Amino acid sequence: MTNDRKNEVELSATYYWDHFSYILRYIDRHYLPLLQEKEIAFLKDFSELTFAAQCLYLRLASRRSACFRIEKLKYPEIGDLATPLRVLRRSGLLTDVSEGIESIFTKQECVTLAKKQDIKIPSSASKEEAAALVSSSDLITAFSSGVVAPARVEVFAFIQFLFFGTRSRDLTDFVVRDLGHRAFVEVQEEDLKPYFQTREEAEQKWAISMWREWFYTTIVSADEVLASWRVHMLPLASSLLEPSVRAFEKTCYALGRLLEREKAYLEALEVYEVSLTGASLERRVRVLQKMGELEEAIAWARVGLELCVSPTEIHFFEDFLAKQASKKSIKQVTASLKQAELIEISPEYIGQVEAGVVAHFQAEGYYAAFTENQIWRNFLGLFAWDLIFADRKEGFHHPFQWAPSHYGKESFAGELPLHLLQDRVGLLALLRSRAEANQGAMNPLVDWYSLDFDLMERFLQVMPPDGLAAIAQYLWEHLGTHVKGFPDLFIQKDDEFAFVEVKSPNDHLSAIQHFWHDFMRRNGVKVRLVRLKYLE
Repeated sequence: MTNDRKNEVELSATYYWDHFSYILRYIDRHYLPLLQEKEIAFLKDFSELTFAAQCLYLRLASRRSACFRIEKLKYPEIGDLATPLRVLRRSGLLTDVSEGIESIFTKQECVTLAKKQDIKIPSSASKEEAAALVSSSDLITAFSSGVVAPARVEVFAFIQFLFFGTRSRDLTDFVVRDLGHRAFVEVQEEDLKPYFQTREEAEQKWAISMWREWFYTTIVSADEVLASWRVHMLPLASSLLEPSVRAFEKTCYALGRLLEREKAYLEALEVYEVSLTGASLERRVRVLQKMGELEEAIAWARVGLELCVSPTEIHFFEDFLAKQASKKSIKQVTASLKQAELIEISPEYIGQVEAGVVAHFQAEGYYAAFTENQIWRNFLGLFAWDLIFADRKEGFHHPFQWAPSHYGKESFAGELPLHLLQDRVGLLALLRSRAEANQGAMNPLVDWYSLDFDLMERFLQVMPPDGLAAIAQYLWEHLGTHVKGFPDLFIQKDDEFAFVEVKSPNDHLSAIQHFWHDFMRRNGVKVRLVRLKYLE
């Protein structure tokens, strides 16, 4: 999106009210049967407020601070706040606060009040230390016309949670979109589908989300965190519902890693045991190995080998089992790297090795460009655009999704029109037209900043049709696990071309990189693996 277009955007004075009204329409259409008395009461009380009072509540409830000094509140679009404040108090959506408000007063105000009360505060004292020596009520009397806090903010947050399906989004997403900072494929309001089908689904994910927020912000000991997890999270493991699975597993993994850092290996195993993700299985194997429980580690590595589909995860389990079978075994990826060709470049390229190799090949007359994963992602994202967004009446729960919710799952991939790959002129024209029609719109594969049609044209001119089809099809069918690991560079001179993987002296080849190198070679696409040496 151009800067001119961004500069032309002018939000309405009460844009936040417009955005929340959109959410309320969505709740009314999809979630009324799921609401409990507290949410119904909130919606009723909010609807009966004056427009000014609704705006003031949204302003306050959307801010990070828990309470506010009345004299500091100024919202020109609302005007005088005296009446809206009275309306909110009367409706039970605003409360007056007299305790725990020190954070909204300055250190200087605390010091000034202390001097009046003959209380000595050292100049080195922090704001918190100064505030602890004076009372909240005295601060309010001395410097403020009152302190207020929006009430029922958890219900307000839960209403938004029902709309977004996550705690990581809020009304700010509307503003980011409306200002043109992000563009999304347009989905009609009436076509959006609710993220949650039952109250139980919503409450379960809400509970996990709230515990995760506490976990990432708490300062209690690892033992206390584990005790809380046992009480609040562990009981959910046996009855996890689909919308909560990913959040629960990420939470368990994060806690397990914390316990590992504390050397609490038995406790870490307890946490990892409730998850069968590749990441948790790998950590379980590693922890068991550290504890000397090799037979159990081998058993779980075999389980991982059966369950996992990611090349990186599979490689870990394969390599672990191979090492136990023969301590002299050499990783396939290590063996591959030992056979790499050597290129010497100037030490001025230390820290930017790809640029050094680009310069090396350009000096030999090649067109050379840094491409890595993005040339493949950009190509497939444009080529499969209509398939990604084929049915906008399914898989879209709110307007800020960059793909349907089932993107990357087995049920997602439709049939790629591979016959279009035979006509390279027509194919390039198709990609250009889709880029022009959807410029800037969020797509899980397309990176608009790196999209280069000069590079794309060269890429399509030399890629063998069968090789391009095989790679595109495999990538399309494995979006959840194989969208990275492609070689760093693309080089081309006339009909000669290759993809080049660059490794600095201390770098290593990953399992996913090894997979793609092998797959590309087997499908007629040349891959060169080069290791660098700096000229002395």
